[in-house]
Amino acid sequence: MRPLWEATRDLHHACEAHPVGAAMASGKPPMEWYGEWLSGLHTIHSVLDAHLPPALHRVERLASDMRVAGAQFGCSGAATTYAAQLTTSEALCGAAYVLTGAHLMGGEIMRRRLEGYPTEHLLWDDRKLALQELVVYRSRTDIVQESRDCFAALLRMMDEISERSRHV
Repeated sequence: MRPLWEATRDLHHACEAHPVGAAMASGKPPMEWYGEWLSGLHTIHSVLDAHLPPALHRVERLASDMRVAGAQFGCSGAATTYAAQLTTSEALCGAAYVLTGAHLMGGEIMRRRLEGYPTEHLLWDDRKLALQELVVYRSRTDIVQESRDCFAALLRMMDEISERSRHV
């Protein structure tokens, strides 16, 4: 069986290539997009964090970033739908793998690029402990589909964000 990162690589790259993902990677996304992204992550972490070790909790930090961004952002239907599907251990672990990996690995790069944007959710009290927790998820071979489901939900969130901006 392929490692989890390899089995999800196509969707990971699709997220990076999406116009919203590319804008985030540039370090200069429209604040509306960034705020909606934070809101969607907050919706997911509002369910997920209760099942994660405390070292991986993000919901309070996401709420802080949303306050600093200073605006009310819409609730993502895709995030709400996905969060409601986090009902099994495998689904929770798949989400933990994708989101913890994103916040820890890509997040370290993003935090530096997003100068002037609130990025508290990308900071860690104990990064080494968080990395140790990530290794537990990363080594799993039974959560491939659930990890792919999380990436697919992130893509749907990005689609919503870009679609809303076309209608504004």
